[in-house]
Amino acid sequence: VRIDTKQEGQVIVVRGVGVVPAPVSDVFEYLCQVRDNPRDLDPTSMAHSRVEKVDNRHSVWHSSFKMPWPYDARDCVWLSLDYYDPVKGDAACLGRSVTHRLAPERRGHVRVDMKHCGCSLEPVGGGGRETRVTFLAQGDAKANVPSWAISNATSNQAMRVVKIKQHFEKHRGKAVSSRA
Repeated sequence: VRIDTKQEGQVIVVRGVGVVPAPVSDVFEYLCQVRDNPRDLDPTSMAHSRVEKVDNRHSVWHSSFKMPWPYDARDCVWLSLDYYDPVKGDAACLGRSVTHRLAPERRGHVRVDMKHCGCSLEPVGGGGRETRVTFLAQGDAKANVPSWAISNATSNQAMRVVKIKQHFEKHRGKAVSSRA
């Protein structure tokens, strides 16, 4: 798994790329399921809930994340898009910040502006048994945060690709349950 980070002013870009030993459909299903319990992929996650289900592909979510002392926690309200193309065999689970009347800003939290975030999935290898997962996050932390705290936060984000790969290595050959 390759992990890259770049900072331009307050905007941080994180990318993680790796090959997962499972077909795109299984990885897509897993990402849609794990969204309900994001601590499996991000240990900084404090709280996470669906604010509104817009349709079968889109939902609005509210997530909050702990920061090291003395910094305030961060939160984000974001619109998700889940897309799977069975003909091409690729998929994406994407998101970006939005405002929503049911998710006002919270005291003690700094609202992050997530420009883009998510995973693109494409089949690689023979027979579509492996998936290249590309995770990309671009966001503005909305505060002057020291480089060590940014490095910690971004590495947690990019480690999602490692954790997805570890999940499928651990469960190799086992079916992924259907999405509700």
